[in-house]
Amino acid sequence: MNTSIFKALLLCGVIAISSSCGRDDVEAPAIPPSDGSKLTLEGGEGAGDAANAVYVDFSADKQNSVVRSSWTLGFYGGNEFRVAVNGFANAGAAATTSTDINAVNSTNFDINTLTVSQNALSAESFKLFDDTLGRITHTAIAEISATAASNRVYVVNPATGAQVSKENLWKIRVQREGSTGYKLEYAKLDDANVQTITINKNADFNFTFFSFTQGVVNVEPKKSDWDISWGKHAYFTAFGPGNYVPYTFGDLVFLNHLAGTQAAQVTVGATFTTTYEQFNESHLGSIQLSNNRNTIGSTWRATTGSNAGIFPEKYYIIKDSANNIYKLKFVAMGLGSDGGTRGYPEIEYKLIKRG
Repeated sequence: MNTSIFKALLLCGVIAISSSCGRDDVEAPAIPPSDGSKLTLEGGEGAGDAANAVYVDFSADKQNSVVRSSWTLGFYGGNEFRVAVNGFANAGAAATTSTDINAVNSTNFDINTLTVSQNALSAESFKLFDDTLGRITHTAIAEISATAASNRVYVVNPATGAQVSKENLWKIRVQREGSTGYKLEYAKLDDANVQTITINKNADFNFTFFSFTQGVVNVEPKKSDWDISWGKHAYFTAFGPGNYVPYTFGDLVFLNHLAGTQAAQVTVGATFTTTYEQFNESHLGSIQLSNNRNTIGSTWRATTGSNAGIFPEKYYIIKDSANNIYKLKFVAMGLGSDGGTRGYPEIEYKLIKRG
């Protein structure tokens, strides 16, 4: 073989091998966060009772819509052993005195315990629901104990309301499955056919979600892949001075606080004159971020009265779990004179500082 050709082929082989070896060692370039965009959230039909909950990721210009009633229980993926009930569907849970799921039925459990009507609301009703502040240590279902005998049976109403039917109620008992999961026993309240499923923790998600009829279902995106949620949800209101009671609100916006998302509300007025358009990184020192899930909550809109619709003087600063900071404003919700369609709110956001 011609020496020149041989050397050329050898060199090509060395280059190919070097390129192949090096390719596995080179990290893929990081995808930069979005500079901002506008989105119309896909809440679905139902107006103030819109069918979907929507999860929004600003850095990816992405939204995920899921039917609010598609799940009932959420199994926490963090260090604690906690089980959430679906606040988007107004689900409630009441403890029994029994640790034997087969011993609980409608003859020895008062189903009216799970009745919540506007005419009978009280602070006592809060115990049926998960904490309105979103604190994982304040779920309606007590922490799942490592001592099996301490874990009582609960009766769950997938959609708590003014009327309750025993046919719609489920009984559950949850225990720890080692250090990495949960064992769930469940059945209809008067059904002797108790089913069992093991649900493993997944640290990539805040919760693993479960439907009594569909099993494990996809609901929230990975905890790193969403910043706020929007939808109808169990919440609270005041029935007189200091008399707070559970109440269901439409158009609530929550932070992904369990993943570290923070926010601050900005109101343009006498003491703060910087508008949404003017706000930039130089103004960050004038605000105080909070990890409170309800920082936005219902503060961005009114659903009744002469000022129904978005509050144009308000906007929000959001710091996501990757430390990207955005400014957010609500453009329309379909009430008053703000335009839009109820159930399909319109938002606008802009990157202020990259994480």
